[in-house]
Amino acid sequence: MEFRQLRNFIHVVELSSITAAAESLNIAQPALSRQVKALEQELQVTLLQRHGRGVMPTEEGIRLASRAQSILEDVQELAEELSGSYAPLSGYLRVGLPPTVAEILATRLIERTMETYPEVKLQIISGFSGHVQDWLVRGKIDLGVCYEGQTSPSIRSQPIIIEQLFLVQSAAQARKADRAPIEAPKALMKPLILPNREHGLRQCVETIAQKYAVALNVVLEIDILPTMLAFVERGLGSTILPPVSVINQVRAGRLLARPIVRHPIDRTLVLMSPLNRPGSRLSSRFAKFLKSEVQSLVTTGQWPGTTL
Repeated sequence: MEFRQLRNFIHVVELSSITAAAESLNIAQPALSRQVKALEQELQVTLLQRHGRGVMPTEEGIRLASRAQSILEDVQELAEELSGSYAPLSGYLRVGLPPTVAEILATRLIERTMETYPEVKLQIISGFSGHVQDWLVRGKIDLGVCYEGQTSPSIRSQPIIIEQLFLVQSAAQARKADRAPIEAPKALMKPLILPNREHGLRQCVETIAQKYAVALNVVLEIDILPTMLAFVERGLGSTILPPVSVINQVRAGRLLARPIVRHPIDRTLVLMSPLNRPGSRLSSRFAKFLKSEVQSLVTTGQWPGTTL
């Protein structure tokens, strides 16, 4: 296996076509086909599914392209360090974040980018996980952070953290017994205020409810986080959220965040980048920077209820 083979294979996956990749790389199409075949024989797996419009990577092909991209980026970064040509990052970068993640990460990411990479112009766009994935596939953003779920074959996903979900209730209306940890089925039976079914959080809660055969009692559907929390604070229902989303209200004594025990409810946050178009040096380096900032928030306790 050679770097050249890996680089060319990534190009095939990005363009979904051996012919188009061969033209772009300025090599003969049969030669590129032989390189892919050699990789398949060496790894003893099928990497591409051929169809009338081109090719589509198999699950193994996606994994190879994702790992190969990381390897090639590390090699390039090492070469820059050794040669002394480590140029500062510059350019325009668009990052998509879900609302609950934006609450904790957006300000931190913008401030740290201004400090560390002053020549990078960062734009943060907030939307549901499904929207973030769609923006990434269509090229409207360069990197996306969302909660693990169904993804396109054109997306490379890297798990970042596991986030625990808590039952959030009004502190003013809570009885003494309501302040203790609660089991998942009992939490799901509460009158709940949740976002609509397009939201990744709602899908996660409904999946867990089906697992425990609990019929959800959704009294309000609200997609705006501050509005949702305002109604919870007034005692019109409870909600299920990561503790970081309500950390200020809990510290102020307005809300309670009760751990869900015995059968905890959690979700995995992933960093996504596109496989259907060439990645830039800026986006690959910034992806590592973003992960390091998340790690710092977790290890210093600023992102509670999470595990790396």
